[in-house]
Amino acid sequence: MADAAYSKLINAFVNKYPTRSYNKGEIIIFQGEAPRSAYVIGRGVVKSYNLSIHGDEKPIGFFTQYDSFPGTWIYDKVPSSIYYYEAFTPECTLYLVPRADYVDFVQQNLPMALAELDHYVGIRLGLSMQLNALQHSRANEKLMYTLHYLSIIHGQPIKDHHRKIDLNLTHQDFANLTGLTRETAATELNKLKRLGVIDYGNNKPYTISMTRLQAILNDQYISELDPEDET
Repeated sequence: MADAAYSKLINAFVNKYPTRSYNKGEIIIFQGEAPRSAYVIGRGVVKSYNLSIHGDEKPIGFFTQYDSFPGTWIYDKVPSSIYYYEAFTPECTLYLVPRADYVDFVQQNLPMALAELDHYVGIRLGLSMQLNALQHSRANEKLMYTLHYLSIIHGQPIKDHHRKIDLNLTHQDFANLTGLTRETAATELNKLKRLGVIDYGNNKPYTISMTRLQAILNDQYISELDPEDET
């Protein structure tokens, strides 16, 4: 979560530019499209994904408040977007910032540059954790490693070494993230709920017990990567 100083800095910058709002499920950028501006999230969550040859969604990542996208286009690595970007939450509001203005702002402000570095380190970490999850053959392991990825990248620490995932994910979202069917994802989530690894319900965010998750996986990778409990 952005600190107060950074929030003040980025708000003062982006408020000079126009905004556009999107409804949940509305595509913001199509794969192969050359964006007209950089996007900075003012409110809501944006999902990036690819599509398989069969039309199945393959999620790449989630972007939250003050994140910018598409990064590879903003920093002139590609001429167009390599993924789809879609509003993941209702009333997603984005600032439309000219690419040159955004890059100049990052280059001229050390706090902004450090925040941008943190953003892309998080993306790199998230992608490596997703890859690790997908390399496991068993459905329950795919899902547990995916939960670990979500809790570290998109979770907030709460009491008793638990982390709350600030994404409103469905069983289909978990299926897309893991390559499982929706039915299998739902079954495995219910098993983990009975084991006390995860808790969720209607209008209730996913909460992960990091202690129980680590105990089941018993993996040095998990022990070294998990952040200290901040509460």
